[in-house]
Amino acid sequence: MQGRLIQKPKKDSLKEANFKIIASKNHLNDIWTEGEFETYEDARRSLDSHATSDVTYYIYSDENRVLYTKTGGMDA
Repeated sequence: MQGRLIQKPKKDSLKEANFKIIASKNHLNDIWTEGEFETYEDARRSLDSHATSDVTYYIYSDENRVLYTKTGGMDA
């Protein structure tokens, strides 16, 4: 059996894992945890409701994989 370097998360594992929203600013010089969620759906819903300005957000699984990202533009 051959392994894969990158694998898509299985739907069942998305429901059982813990998810963190990590935020970064200034090209990763300023990083913080925005929130922790029990489901991917909750994390994604919370992130999609954020106004982003110049912050980049990432949803990480408990397997330390980025599952979703959202990048903001500069405010005018």
